[in-house]
Amino acid sequence: MIVTPNMVLAAVKEKLSDAFPGETVYENLTPVGFDRPSNMVELTGLKLDPLSLGGGAVNLQYQLKVTTYCQVDEVHDSHLPTLDLRCMTILGAFAAGYVKAGDRAPKVTACAANTDGLYDYAEVLLTFTLAMDRSEFCPEEIMPLIENLNTKLNAKETVI
Repeated sequence: MIVTPNMVLAAVKEKLSDAFPGETVYENLTPVGFDRPSNMVELTGLKLDPLSLGGGAVNLQYQLKVTTYCQVDEVHDSHLPTLDLRCMTILGAFAAGYVKAGDRAPKVTACAANTDGLYDYAEVLLTFTLAMDRSEFCPEEIMPLIENLNTKLNAKETVI
């Protein structure tokens, strides 16, 4: 089974929902007037581990960013120690070292928080690594997935 970026994104959203029950987890964008406290997760990159190239299997790395938000006051300042604790909670959510995505378990290979100079949010950068067969990147494997997504997108556009 191909582990798509959306499957990893969904697994991260599930972990965040477990860590912060009742809070909204946004995907890629926060709407105007979004809820606080909340989290947002977005895919920031995909890459092949250069040390794995050339063999039958390669290590695909999924890079994601979790932005965590807490309550702000009337001048839009938040409580920085609360942001620090929210980051620690997110780091702890991924301390098991993997997430479940389909029938696979991508490993957490990097997990770091950035709270430097951010006053109303903080960021946690995550990298997951999964060994995949090179054949999983062939057009014969990926094209049906792309066609399915395009069909869903086209159906969504006609409904609107």
